[in-house]
Formats: sequence, structure tokens, C-alpha cells
Amino acid sequence: MDDAQNPIFDLTDFQTAVQQQKTGLALSGGGLRASLFHIGVLGRLAELDLLRHVDVISTVSGGSIIGAYYYLKVKELLEGRRADRLSPGPAAYVQLVEEMEGDFLHAVQKNLRMRAFLDRRKNARMFRESYSSTDRMAELYTELLYAPVQGATGIFLKDLPINATALPVSAEGLPSKVPTLILNATALNTGHLWQFTGAFVGEAVSRYDRPAQQMPVMPKLYFGSPELTPSQHYNLDHLTLGQAVAASCCVPGLFEPLCLSGLYKTDAGEDIAIRLVDGGVFDNQGLVSLFAEGCTQILCSDASDLLKHVRDPSIRLINVAIRANEIMMDRIRNTILDDLFARPPQTHAFFHLGATAGPQTFPDDAPQLLYALSHIRTDLDSFTDQEAAALMYYGYGLVGERWPGSEAAGTDWQFLRIRDMLGDETQRQILLQQLGVGSKQLFKVFFLGKPQPYLIVLAALMVPVGATGFVLSLLPWWVSGLLALGLLSVVAYSQNARINQYLDRVERLRRARRRLARAMTPLGIPTLLGLLVAMAAWVHLKSFDRLFLRYGQIGRRISPTVNR
Repeated sequence: MDDAQNPIFDLTDFQTAVQQQKTGLALSGGGLRASLFHIGVLGRLAELDLLRHVDVISTVSGGSIIGAYYYLKVKELLEGRRADRLSPGPAAYVQLVEEMEGDFLHAVQKNLRMRAFLDRRKNARMFRESYSSTDRMAELYTELLYAPVQGATGIFLKDLPINATALPVSAEGLPSKVPTLILNATALNTGHLWQFTGAFVGEAVSRYDRPAQQMPVMPKLYFGSPELTPSQHYNLDHLTLGQAVAASCCVPGLFEPLCLSGLYKTDAGEDIAIRLVDGGVFDNQGLVSLFAEGCTQILCSDASDLLKHVRDPSIRLINVAIRANEIMMDRIRNTILDDLFARPPQTHAFFHLGATAGPQTFPDDAPQLLYALSHIRTDLDSFTDQEAAALMYYGYGLVGERWPGSEAAGTDWQFLRIRDMLGDETQRQILLQQLGVGSKQLFKVFFLGKPQPYLIVLAALMVPVGATGFVLSLLPWWVSGLLALGLLSVVAYSQNARINQYLDRVERLRRARRRLARAMTPLGIPTLLGLLVAMAAWVHLKSFDRLFLRYGQIGRRISPTVNR
């Protein structure tokens, strides 16, 4: 880690400052990779008794997924609703993160990305209604993560604040602070930072916005304000934590923007459709909100995707556009971090995925491990035990190196099992291979070099391919051509949210598509497609995903395979 950015200073002084001053915790974006890295950071911060003195938690994207989960655990603790009546002292916060370590990983390994397409009815709605994959992800966040903690079907944003009147007395005599949670997104309408909190929703204008710009600002709307119209009251009261997290995680180009209507109107009385995307578009570290809140002590866990060197950049238009966007995002990140590092060194602690780890964390193969960890996918699919434990252990180790000599004793972290793999030559090579494959977005199990996935594909293809070939051999060539044309038409119709917006620009194609849609709708094509997609998701989860997780268990004695 760069000592110029993170100089080592006395832990006791930092703990005192955190207790006495306004402290902010920033959890960056970076998909579930970031969420798992943050768990390791949170675990070590809890051991150092820093977590319970946090005033503001600012989260982005993958940081919002885990940040909201952690906040609900703290809410349950401070409101005295835990069945074990745990007292909110230093040990309680360690226990909260220990519970998160297992429960969160269990939810992650259900594969949020693929599970979004497991319900055929939901799939059909996505094909034919104003219901997007982002809306579906919001439901899954609630169902798999937040409802189990909250003990209900979910939680509305208006119910997010912690009831401080029910705060139990700390066993140590030092009461924990009552934190607030800020979930950051970006408004496509204005380009401003959009904030979801338990007190309000709306845009925050910071010094990173040009003061002379003629861009309107969507003012903050406070829950329960008497100035709200009935429509605003209704729409605000029904905003859920899952929706806020989904907006914060809405990667442009992968998920449709989350749409909020009924909150603002133009001067002419027309409704303004607020469309929100990933908060990382504006600030992927979550620091801007902490600056705006006046936090004087800042803890930042940064697992965002760093700009990587490319020996021979592609000249394909799409690749050039992607690379240019990566460069722009890196510049934004560096600008905001420069403002953090310009503060007195004793006022902040910064931990980022990609930082050099010392020999006490990675004794062997450190360069290869760091390279693999920094290249793991920023996705919402299943992460194996090995991937998750390595990411958690990495974050945990970086905080320990920040304050050397402050090791805690007695905490039974499951991710510390990764040390056993690092200490065994065969197991270490297995881990390196697993982490290397972890950089793939799709078909990861096939890159492990095991025969089972290929056998499954071969067995699955034999029956339909054989049956289709037999049927087609009995038909004239022109009938086969018509069937192929019909199949392409079905695909085009099913993708109307993306393809048809281009087809509609040509009047003749628009008329043809509408006739095709009128013909297909009574046939239940969206329902059929929804069923097919659900079947494909089910097969993936029950076979390939399960194999990938099994190969990634810690302690499996499988010889590493060299992929060529």
C-alpha cells in the first residue's frame, strides 16, 4: 500500500478521534467482489472498535448491497430486537460481521444474476410490460438479503432510521453512535448525485458540479413533510430499500435505469420521469456524500475496478469506447481521492483492492495473487468459497497492515481458512487457478479444465439436436427456411425493449413489427419465452453453477489443471 496515501500512525489516537468527531464510512462499488472485500475490512475495523463509532455510512453499487445489509444488522442490534439480547459493545459488532460473513455468502451463492430469470412469470413480464431486470433485482435483494434480517417481507425507506429511544445501554459505558445510511445513485436526467436515505430522497449538489451550469436540481423530498402532495406522499412511502440498492447497482448498459415517477413535475405540470443508474458514474467511492456531510474522520474501503495497462489496445469502435470510459472513470476516481488525501493524514484511512499486501498477508505468490484478486469479475453471480474467502482475507489483511501490532485474538473468521491453502503448494496452485478463472464473466466452470461440464452439455444436446435433425430431414428446404425466419421473428419480438427502438425509426419496419406483435401476442409468445429462459436458468443453477461452487470449496484435494 502506498505509504504516502496511507501513512501509519498511532491507532489509539485515531480511535479517540473517531469517537469524538463525526466519522464516515465509505463502501465503494465493484459488484459482489466489492461486497466480499468490504466484509473483510469491516471485520478488522470491528475488532479495532472503530465500527460502532461511525456516524454516516455512504455506499455505492456493490458497497450498497453489503452496506444496507450491515446497516440492518446494526439497526436490529441498537433497537434491541435481537433474540439473543446482545449488548451493543465492541464484541457485538465483531459478532455482526461474523454473522454477515456466513449469511451473506450463502445468499450470494444462490446466484442473484441467474436467479433473476428463474421465474417464468417474471420473465414474461420483462418481455411485455414496463417491468425491468432492475425491478426484478430489487425484489431479489429484498427476498434473499434484507427481509431475513428485517424479519418481514422487506423494508421501506421511510422506516430505515434507527429508533434511538430504544437504544440499550452499552456494557462498557460508551454508547454506540447511531449511524445514518446514504445509498448513492446517479440521475440520468441531470447528471447529479442522487441520494436515498431514511430521511429524504433527491439530488445532492456538491462542489464537483459547476456552479454556473443551467442544470435544474431535483430538490430533496423529506418523508412526512407537510409540503408534499398526496401523489408524492404515496410514491415516497412505497419506496423500498431493495429499489434504492438496485438503483445504486444499476450498471449502464447491463441493467435498465430504475424509473421513479410521481415525485417531480415541470412548470407546465408534466410528470418528470427520474431515471437512475449506478452511483459509480458520479462517485464510485461514496466519498462525495461524506464530504457533504462534514465528516472529519473517514474510513474508505475501495474495491472499484482500477484502470489496467493494455499492451496493444483494440481499435474496434466498441472496445475503444469501453476503454475511453474506463479512462474517464479512473480520472474521476483520482480527482475525488486527491481531495481525500489532501486532508491531514490522521483524519482518514484508505484500503483499496489492488494495494500491495505484505508477507504477513500473502507469504508466497503475492504478485500472482494480487493480480488475480484485482481482476476478479465485478458481477452479481455466484462466488465460490475460495473466491469469497480470498477477497475477505485480503481486505482484513490490509486493515491489519495499516495498524501493525494490533492483532485481535479469539475471533473465529471462516475466511482465515484461506491461510491453509496459501501454506500448501498444491492448494495454493488450485487457489491461483480458481482466482484466475474468476475473471471470466461467463462459462467459468468450463475454464477449470474438468470433464463434467462438457459431458453435461454433450448429453443435453444429443436429444434435441438429434430430434430436430430428424424432423428437418423430412421437410422441404423452403419449410426449414420459414421455420428459421419465424424463430428470428420471435427473437426480435422478445427483445422489443432494445431492438424495436431502432426498428421504429423506419416507418416500414415499424408497421411490420406491429403487425407481427398483433399476431404473436394471442399466441402467448412472451409466456413461452419466459418459460424457456426460466428453464435455461434452472439448468444452469442446478448443474454448471453447482459444479463451479463445488470445485471452489476450500480444502478440496483436486490437482490443478493447466488451461491451454
